[in-house]
Amino acid sequence: MTLLGVLAAGLALAACGDDGGETAVALDESRQLGELTAEEASQVCDDLREPMKLSKIDQCDLIGLLNATGIEECVNIWRQCLLSGSEPLTSTRCFTYDFEGCTITVAEAKTCLIAMAGTLKELSCGSSLDLLQPPAECVGVRAFCPSILENGEGF
Repeated sequence: MTLLGVLAAGLALAACGDDGGETAVALDESRQLGELTAEEASQVCDDLREPMKLSKIDQCDLIGLLNATGIEECVNIWRQCLLSGSEPLTSTRCFTYDFEGCTITVAEAKTCLIAMAGTLKELSCGSSLDLLQPPAECVGVRAFCPSILENGEGF
C-alpha cells in the first residue's frame, strides 16, 4: 500500500472533531484504540488536527506528483492547483469507527499519522514516487490496525 492510501485516512483523522470547546483531560496514550469511548476517539482526532494539517502548497505538490509524468507537467498541475479556489484534499469526517478492534496504542497511531504528514510535507515535483510508501513508524499500525490506514472515503 502506498502512502497515498494512507493519506486519505490521515487527512480524515486530522480534520475530525469540532472547532470549539475545551479539550478533555489528557488521554492515556498507552491505551489501545479499540478500548476508547467515542469521546476519547474524537479526542484522538482533535489531537491530530494540527500536526496532520497540510498547507495548500503541500496538497498541490502531492497532486502534481501523482498526476504528472515529468517535472514540467507536475509544475503546471501544481500551479493550476494553487490557483484553484478549492482545498483539494480536506475532509470533514473522522473515521473513529475504524478504531474498533484495533490493538495498537494511541501513541502508535499518532506517531504513524504524524510521520505520514511529515513525509507529505517534504514532497515536491522533484520527489521520487518511492517516497509515497508508508513510513517505518506505521509498521505496527499496518499489522494490527490496517483499517485506519485503508479508509479512502475522506480523500
